[in-house]
Amino acid sequence: EIDRLENRRRKFIADVSHELKTPLTTISGLVEGFKNDLIPENEKDRGLDLIDREAKRLIRLVNENLDYEKIRSNQIKLNKVSIHLHDMFELIEEQLFVLAREKGNKIIIDANEHDTVYADYDRITQILINIVKNSIQFTTGGNITLKARKTGKETVIEIEDTGIGIDTKEIESIWDRFYKADLSRTSSMFGEFGLGLSIVKQLVQLHDGNINVVSEKQKGTKFTIVFPNE
Repeated sequence: EIDRLENRRRKFIADVSHELKTPLTTISGLVEGFKNDLIPENEKDRGLDLIDREAKRLIRLVNENLDYEKIRSNQIKLNKVSIHLHDMFELIEEQLFVLAREKGNKIIIDANEHDTVYADYDRITQILINIVKNSIQFTTGGNITLKARKTGKETVIEIEDTGIGIDTKEIESIWDRFYKADLSRTSSMFGEFGLGLSIVKQLVQLHDGNINVVSEKQKGTKFTIVFPNE
């Protein structure tokens, strides 16, 4: 187990170096081009857009690592409140609408307008966006459904897609900090550095909740998150 984690740590450091170097090199090259007036007038808008996009990607990469370290060192403080799930789902749909449309996907909301969850607003937003973005990435021309139901003691949230699914042998690994998706896929499956679902799981556990996933290849994946009620 120690050897396995050490190998993943080394792979992670290599990934970090590569991921950070690429946008920094792009930004540096374009800035140099602007300073020396080497970029044609008709290419300047495109260059500025690329600088903006790569700078934002750098911020995402850094923030993802900072989040993980804060969670690991128990620096996250939760401010739990009652949150209306239907409103939260609509917010997620609004934020990810363009991303879903680009893949020909539809986000479906199946929740009672009166149902609430007792959670930290910012962190549950982070949890849901991470999972829904993952579902969108591996679904094409399908549906991502956000469901909620409430019992006497807990609130259950389900995020189900009709995508390509996760191989049975990979299910347990998706929660590992250094897990990376198959390189043959178009991009990182669970966050820029393979930290996304590791962060999600720890945030759910900080809420005294639990999360699990079931999946079938070429049929879809369902994440189930359970939060205790107030």
